[in-house]
Amino acid sequence: MSNELKELVEQLEERLPELERERFSTTFANHIFEAVDYWRNLGRYVLENNTKVNYPDRARGELDLVSKLRGILQKKPREEQQNYTQLLGTSEKLLQNIEKVQPPEGGHLGVWKVIRKHFHFLQTDYKFSIVDMQPTRVHFSSGAVYLQLECIENPTLSCSFGPETEPRETFWINDLLFMNGDTRYRNLPEELRLDTEEEVENWFAFLADVFKQYGHPVLSNDPGIFARLTEAQAERDAEYAREMNRKFGVEGRG
Repeated sequence: MSNELKELVEQLEERLPELERERFSTTFANHIFEAVDYWRNLGRYVLENNTKVNYPDRARGELDLVSKLRGILQKKPREEQQNYTQLLGTSEKLLQNIEKVQPPEGGHLGVWKVIRKHFHFLQTDYKFSIVDMQPTRVHFSSGAVYLQLECIENPTLSCSFGPETEPRETFWINDLLFMNGDTRYRNLPEELRLDTEEEVENWFAFLADVFKQYGHPVLSNDPGIFARLTEAQAERDAEYAREMNRKFGVEGRG
């Protein structure tokens, strides 16, 4: 499949300069360029063995888009139909190949196995369930509280949680540390290095330890816990703004 996929990617790449030149001639031409550019990139991710992408989900959504573009194209002048019909056929073949690419069994860098191991206590002690899994993340919910863990470079975004309300409230690991007077909130890295299974293991083990130490009121949805977290979040933001103002003469948000 990789040889065929490579050939299909190359065919789309050959058309991209022309499509880019034409992209502002009509709205439809711009849609075609943006779609083909994305499909080419998606194919490149497969060829580069990028394990962060849920290829079947992405491809199915994009195949729906191919069908919609075909429907629009049928109403266009014959010249446009001749220009784009074969292109959409090539794109469809590419996406059908991509749809067959399955995510790694354990997720990107084994993150599913790591999270299940370290956060198993959510299911045994707090009756959480896994409601969604993507190659880089696992989403837990108890029905009242959610916790999303993601293998991502931003340490804040790698752990988000809150009540299952609409609109959703979101809190992060530094809010939990701050509320409990744990100064480690000051020492979280600005950017995570999660390039190896060992680094993934160490980071999610740390997050699990924090929740085991301080997370009971959150995971149990204790009355008033999220109001207290909201106050802590505001206080932490204000502290950060004061520090930025003192250091640089400007205010910021952390």
